[in-house]
Amino acid sequence: MKALRMRRLLLGVFSVLILLTGSVISLTLFYQDPVLKSAHATNIDTPVPLFHPSSGLAHENQLPGTTAWQLDAHVNLNFIQGYTATVSTLPDTLVPLYISSYAPTTFTVDVYRIGWYHGLGGHLYYRSPPIESLVQGIWTPYNGLEGCPTCTTDPVTHLVETHWQSNYTLPVGDWPSGVYLLKLVADNHAENEIPLVIREAHPQAAALANISVNTYQAYNLWGGFSLYHSDRKETALGVKVAATKVSFNRPYDRSGGVGDLLAWDIHMIRWMERSALDVAYTTDVDISEHPEQLLQHRVVIVMAHDEYWTKAMRDGMENARDHGVSLGFFGANAAYWQNRYEPDAEQHPDRVITCYKVSTKTAASDPMFAIDPSVVTTTWRDPLVNRPESELLGLEYLSLVPSKALPDWVVDAAPDPYIAAAGLQPDEHVKGGLVGYEYDGIISLLHTPPQLHVIAASPLINTYGRPQVAMSAYYFAKSGAMVFDAGTMWWADALDNGSPLYAYQQNFINSNTKIMALTYHLISAMLAATPAAPGSGATASFSAERCATQCFVFPAI
Repeated sequence: MKALRMRRLLLGVFSVLILLTGSVISLTLFYQDPVLKSAHATNIDTPVPLFHPSSGLAHENQLPGTTAWQLDAHVNLNFIQGYTATVSTLPDTLVPLYISSYAPTTFTVDVYRIGWYHGLGGHLYYRSPPIESLVQGIWTPYNGLEGCPTCTTDPVTHLVETHWQSNYTLPVGDWPSGVYLLKLVADNHAENEIPLVIREAHPQAAALANISVNTYQAYNLWGGFSLYHSDRKETALGVKVAATKVSFNRPYDRSGGVGDLLAWDIHMIRWMERSALDVAYTTDVDISEHPEQLLQHRVVIVMAHDEYWTKAMRDGMENARDHGVSLGFFGANAAYWQNRYEPDAEQHPDRVITCYKVSTKTAASDPMFAIDPSVVTTTWRDPLVNRPESELLGLEYLSLVPSKALPDWVVDAAPDPYIAAAGLQPDEHVKGGLVGYEYDGIISLLHTPPQLHVIAASPLINTYGRPQVAMSAYYFAKSGAMVFDAGTMWWADALDNGSPLYAYQQNFINSNTKIMALTYHLISAMLAATPAAPGSGATASFSAERCATQCFVFPAI
């Protein structure tokens, strides 16, 4: 009873404060919504440097904001599910949607663009009329596939495709490039969401941010199989059966239908838009299909977990770097697996991801090995393709950290202009939560750019009990392009306190003003991108002497 009286007293105080300040935010939303709770507490009032205060994106984020893009805390997330005919589109196009419900219902499609929008995270761009659902099948982690007569599962590759009918076509308007959430709202208190990227009709933004749909799909268990495991019991040998092919023709199982977007990418999106960065959005599929688009921007930003790349993506990224386009990898474990695209059963191109995950010893398992070894689906560092990711990123994936023993992010001892500009000091520790859950470092100097500048070297004990050093680093290519690798999956978490409901993974670190400032100065340098940009006092390049103690000498996990 005392706790209830105290809660009512606090709510009363909040009500008075809101009335006094003339806030337009409802008390109910402020109290219940985790994005607002954390953002209003420590994030919204935190000043951030602005890239282009008068840009179109700055004006876009002055539009009315809402938290209605989030799924309700009490809805049924398994009753209605769906996907789009394409992972991205241009303005003024029509996008078929494939929606299925467990039983007949009426639903609407509410379309929200994700951004800053006064800290509320979204702006409503469209609401459909009521739509009658089709009962085409549902998958849940508890009961598996139910009522999906058109669903097929290949007995060899375990490729799952739904073959659903389209029951609504979304009329995309003249909307700005961005990441949009299509919120399915059924009349029986059920909700789900579908992500959709809208690209620039006429590319002109200084920065291009990539949404890692390949990785979303690789981890997607909908229908019973991902590239990692299945919802079936183990085989007689105790091995989980994984797929070697996965399809975009199915909903995402994670985070209420949006894949990994709410786990990492959304924090970077909110920060970029809050900071008025001149940015447009694209996806893995678009880069693979049109790698030349990278040359139309000054910097390409990979926001978090971009693990699966096609050969066209890798070639395109290297070509862009070699033509002066800077690359910012604000995550870890990027460009680790090579994958290919294939058409779906209806011959729509690039709707199936193929990744046999072979090694030198098992190369023959990939049918392309005998035809074109350069596209064999293995790790990029494997001798089969012999293109370690460190040749592009500067660093490469090492391992994982246990969530119960998160290491500090440790600023390197040598002076660095970007570190200094952010207010960080040599040897300064940013407390646990920035490094993990996957991280990058150096295995050897053989494939490391010769002028690699390490700005953070964080000693840790990995999940397997081995001592390693996680790193953040940058280098300048001969073209003048700057390449930065944050080397940790949780970098974006330090840029924003938003913690959406149903996110696959919640923040392990609060927003950090120094990491915000460092990100600003790094991206500013990438936009300028000249070899002389670091100026005097930059760190010495990583040496063989340091490698003797800080490189990972054991086989990478």
